[in-house]
Amino acid sequence: AVDGSGLYTAPATPGTYHVKATSAADTSKSATVAVTVTAAPPVVAVSINPEALSVQPGKTQQFTATVTGSTNTAVAWSVQEASGGAVDGSGLYTAPATPGTYHVKATSAADTSKSATATVTVQTPGTWAALSVNHESPGNYSSDVYRWLDSNQKQRTAVLTRNDASDPGGSHGGMLRQYRYFPGGGSAERVVTGTGASGLWNGWGYLVNHYSPGDSSEQSLGHAGQYRLAFTGRHHALHEFTWTYPILGVSIKATVHWFMATGQDHPVYAVTYDTSAAGPSGFDASHLIDSRSPYGDLQFGGDGSNPNVDGVGWGDHYKFFTRDEPFTAQSRWDYSQPNTVPYVIEYIKNPDAEMGSVQTQSWLQHNTGGTWFTNNWGLTSDNPAGEFGAWRMPANWNWPYQLNQYELGDSGPTTSKRLAWGLMYGAVGQLSTFGYGYQTTIVGHPYQSYSVHMVLGRHSDSTVAGQTIQVERKLGATLTASQGTVITQGPGGVGRTDPVAYDKPGYNPIYGAFELAADATGAFQATLNAAAGDIKNPLFIVRGMGALPTQITLGGRTLVADQDYFASYETTTHRLWLTLNLNWSGSQSLGSNATGAPSPDIQTP
Repeated sequence: AVDGSGLYTAPATPGTYHVKATSAADTSKSATVAVTVTAAPPVVAVSINPEALSVQPGKTQQFTATVTGSTNTAVAWSVQEASGGAVDGSGLYTAPATPGTYHVKATSAADTSKSATATVTVQTPGTWAALSVNHESPGNYSSDVYRWLDSNQKQRTAVLTRNDASDPGGSHGGMLRQYRYFPGGGSAERVVTGTGASGLWNGWGYLVNHYSPGDSSEQSLGHAGQYRLAFTGRHHALHEFTWTYPILGVSIKATVHWFMATGQDHPVYAVTYDTSAAGPSGFDASHLIDSRSPYGDLQFGGDGSNPNVDGVGWGDHYKFFTRDEPFTAQSRWDYSQPNTVPYVIEYIKNPDAEMGSVQTQSWLQHNTGGTWFTNNWGLTSDNPAGEFGAWRMPANWNWPYQLNQYELGDSGPTTSKRLAWGLMYGAVGQLSTFGYGYQTTIVGHPYQSYSVHMVLGRHSDSTVAGQTIQVERKLGATLTASQGTVITQGPGGVGRTDPVAYDKPGYNPIYGAFELAADATGAFQATLNAAAGDIKNPLFIVRGMGALPTQITLGGRTLVADQDYFASYETTTHRLWLTLNLNWSGSQSLGSNATGAPSPDIQTP
């Protein structure tokens, strides 16, 4: 193209083109110039793997570097800190004797201005590294990148893309763009990135609301919002996204928290819809809004392949699972087993992987699911209720949770990794509406709040089922306090201050944590009875603490910080976040020394 001033913009395709200037006074007179458009030189880029890790003093770690944009793929290796150890020409790093944080750098030989850097935490044996967060831009997605050690002392990485501007994928972020972990605690890292499906879903954790009349939809990807690092302690972090967007002419405010902690495998995604702007009565009966958040696509088998999905399932009041692999519209299914804690799941056999969401509450405590008009609870595909059209599976509109059914044909398998949650129409913004299953009446105005664990792991390990069992065991446990008090109410969700009674005293459903308050001296002594079964690395929140305690005891035995337990202190709310590094079995007593605490009160998460 060329504008009126003669400014020429070349096309994207190389070739020879001609720019012509024609006289306005005599249009038969003109001049032409040939323009040769050549291909732009490739841009050299360097990536390094792994990007961050923990290693013991004197130990070695092999790094690899990948160079794109040049046929010369050689790199020069270096350590930025003079006392940070050594790295040879092959990328083999030897850690120094002194613990600390160091940086290994790979610099392109083709273009020395291009490099990549890995963060190395050198720590003494037995000591667990602290959680960290950095502002980074992998793939040019402006993101806050959280790294922590899971229950196997392996690093997990969550790349949370900022939602204040359009990202390279054309959305407005506010989601998990990439997740990195070591399945089963093994040595091979799995990198899981948003698929970009439909040209929209560049990650997982978007807000999606369908509403009537007209079955329209609204998504957070189309709206800029705000983000903040709500709390980053030594071992615990809360990341917050907020949006305000219109539905049916009303500005709905949504708040999302991502919670990550040392010793924990599966982040918590907590969301609140605030429909206060709809007035005291909320939306009228003809305007019904659902929720399918968290929503999105992750290549959960790992980047570099896109296999068929072998099976899907969910749990509401019953468990639904497919019986044929790979999964198709003609798969047989079973919906006959009762269920307690809601979940959704998809899995593939090769590579061995599954992804799912598991609620922090039971189905009766917080009703989830929506859509179906045919009750198949207690049945199988051999004796289904209702009409299914050309499918043996329930028709795509007739699933309580949105998974990959809308990308599924009538016969063949699908590679779609779509996975979301589900609430009934009217669950957002109605003072009273029927819950899924028609067994209860739910209230979604002025707030609708809930939390789920994002679960990724190996299908052979039954990772989603394992997390479901852990929630069941926490709900079956009993917390009492001989010093301090058990918390029985708290804010009804993230972004809220209104007190709501907990369904189970001492269990905070926002973060799936046991919660109590210290006494006037800032000390506590509590007993947790895991009557329903062992609880893996339980999480405690203690209000009213004056400082980080110097002593934590279990059954009278003093525990070692950063080995036996992982603690963070939140100065603005006087909360202690505490993760224990053990399988809690039976009834045991947990306590702390006095910290000179202020009087406990209800604090906003």
